[in-house]
Amino acid sequence: MKKSLIALAVAGAMTAPIVAQADATLYGSFRVGIAQQDKADLDIRDESTRIGIKGDVDLGLENTKGLFHWEANVNLTDKGGYGADMFAARLGYMGATGDWGTALVGRQYHPYYGMVNSHTNIFNSADAAFGEAFALGNAQHKRVDNTLAYASPVMSGFQVVAGAVIAGDGSDDNDNFDEDVDGYNIGAQYTGIEGLRLSASYGDVDADVSTKASFATSGAAIGTIVPASTVALESEIWGLGATYNIGNFTVAGKYEEREDSYSLTAASADVEWTVWELAGIYQMGATSFKARYGNIDADTSVTGGGYKNIDGNSSDDGDQWGVEVEHKLGKKGRVWVAYTDFDKEAAALAATAQKVNASSDIAEDTFVIGYRLDF
Repeated sequence: MKKSLIALAVAGAMTAPIVAQADATLYGSFRVGIAQQDKADLDIRDESTRIGIKGDVDLGLENTKGLFHWEANVNLTDKGGYGADMFAARLGYMGATGDWGTALVGRQYHPYYGMVNSHTNIFNSADAAFGEAFALGNAQHKRVDNTLAYASPVMSGFQVVAGAVIAGDGSDDNDNFDEDVDGYNIGAQYTGIEGLRLSASYGDVDADVSTKASFATSGAAIGTIVPASTVALESEIWGLGATYNIGNFTVAGKYEEREDSYSLTAASADVEWTVWELAGIYQMGATSFKARYGNIDADTSVTGGGYKNIDGNSSDDGDQWGVEVEHKLGKKGRVWVAYTDFDKEAAALAATAQKVNASSDIAEDTFVIGYRLDF
């Protein structure tokens, strides 16, 4: 159910195949899992259930239709899972599409997410350990409010997509950076060869972060070395992705680099992140066998203010691997069994890489059995 601007433009309009004979379509994807994680009890959890409505509108214009799309989380369990709040916003945008391309405004997937992170996001579970633990772009370029975006038509297999956040959450309010445009990203993609998709994207964000900034690395732990205060942040990222399908086999890979620069009154810090992942899928009838392996690296430097990297370690890296067996139940259902494993360094680094201003726990190993129904 994840849709990006890329899919929107490639298809001409995200909703066109579904709503050709209707103005709007109600849809949903209900997902639940039974999970066992390290140092935790067995848990029944939601796996990113969502409902939404999307459609198009006849504007009375030649080769142009209006578009709208709203989507929200629906938690099936009493705690935990993905999106603990019932009806927490996922998507909410409107726009228009035609031979000239697609323009959208509102909360939507950024071009970077569709161009780079989508290649190796092969697992069903919404848990961070499975879904996008090593997705550096998610910190600023996933689903973002106040986004204005444009996707060009596909011409000879090539397409360009661009998006900008205008006065969004975490926007600059003290003139450290541009007070109107808080961030942008642009991507390009080639699909002119059957079975092949090549993508590249670049993004930049300038903002204030009024919380703690966690960025120092310390072997198996992330150290919070900046106190709670307003932190000026600039985050620059670029990435490459590729997917190739031949027969029953699909192979994919991605590479990302991100540099986060923090500025306080008496100190500054730079964190250089590097991530790569390789993924593969073998399809045998209704059953898919999936595997993924990746590496994350962080290089930190801190100056001024009396701060220092904990235990003097300025660079660290870690690995993650995961496997999954998925079986489709007709066209609208599926079950899966999956396992993923991080070393200690990777779990700690991935938790902080997901958000530039705070860290959260990622389990070192997770086993999950899931069930999904779409309508």
